[in-house]
Amino acid sequence: MRSALRVAAGAVALVVAALTAPAPAHAEGVFVEVNPSTIQAGFQVAIRASCGDALNNAKVHSDAFGTVTVEPVNVYLIAAATVPENKKAGGYNVKLTCPSRQTATTTLWVVNHDSPQRGPNTGGGGLAGDGGTTLIGAGAAAMGLGLGVLLLSRRRGRNPLTPA
Repeated sequence: MRSALRVAAGAVALVVAALTAPAPAHAEGVFVEVNPSTIQAGFQVAIRASCGDALNNAKVHSDAFGTVTVEPVNVYLIAAATVPENKKAGGYNVKLTCPSRQTATTTLWVVNHDSPQRGPNTGGGGLAGDGGTTLIGAGAAAMGLGLGVLLLSRRRGRNPLTPA
């Protein structure tokens, strides 16, 4: 009976110790992230990584920007890299290599947008032809007609809007 109580007490103590042990602040894992994950060529991307700790520098390589050293900042490894303007659009692997030889990979998507030299022709504004002068003429004619009706109604002495 005493041995059964000792086993039960030991099991309870083990469960209590496991439940009350402090949890690590960050899960130990190896990863690499790029932010944003889709970027236009010619712009800068932020890199955040982890080799399970943030004690030593590590290397990140991609055909999109070359090799960059990520350095410890607080609990992560941090760096920034610029994608050259002439980089072709597509998906590029980004590979983290830790001092312990552990690796992690993610994908950086590069897009190339041609910047328009002027706004699209939507039918108005500076791209409009003679339509602007036609509208001004029509507006002036409508106002003249309204003014004429108003003057005629005042001469006759009655309100044209009230029934006769």
